[in-house]
Amino acid sequence: MTPTVDRAQRAPGPVSRAYAALLSAFGLLAGVAFAAIAVLVTLNVILRNLGVMNFPWLLEVSEYVLYVGTFLAAPWVLRLGAHVRVDLLPGLLPRPAARAVTVAAEACGLVFSLVLARHGLNVTMDAFARGDLMFKELVIPEWPLLAVIPVSAALLAVEFTRRMLSGDASIDRRADTDAPSDGL
Repeated sequence: MTPTVDRAQRAPGPVSRAYAALLSAFGLLAGVAFAAIAVLVTLNVILRNLGVMNFPWLLEVSEYVLYVGTFLAAPWVLRLGAHVRVDLLPGLLPRPAARAVTVAAEACGLVFSLVLARHGLNVTMDAFARGDLMFKELVIPEWPLLAVIPVSAALLAVEFTRRMLSGDASIDRRADTDAPSDGL
């Protein structure tokens, strides 16, 4: 007779590890990019005030980094449960009802992510096919910036699905005490 192993006790498989590594890499990349922008903006202000030089492209690049970094880090933040979450209702309900509300919220996130992924893919493909360019300080193709949306939304959909199927929602991480959860 083979002993049964609880699903939570099993070691994650190679696909799960690769997925977690991808999300962590996106989170790390976003953090490094945000830090680099902070340093460059500070350096730009100092150099501009000293009359040495100016980086006229920096504001535009900062906008792109904030946009891309936010989208790429979103699935990682969701995986960590570090996103903003209002859990007042689940906190007031009995555990089974709270779990149902949490699963319903995860299902809404899944549907929204799938719609966003599909629409983002369509818009990205259209921009690529037309050869759309963005004209600001820099002239760049639009589609690489748009491509971040379907990638992020698809990963969010995977994460919402994973959370729904595994029961990995904050209501399940709460202690069985009456202490309020921290909302993360």
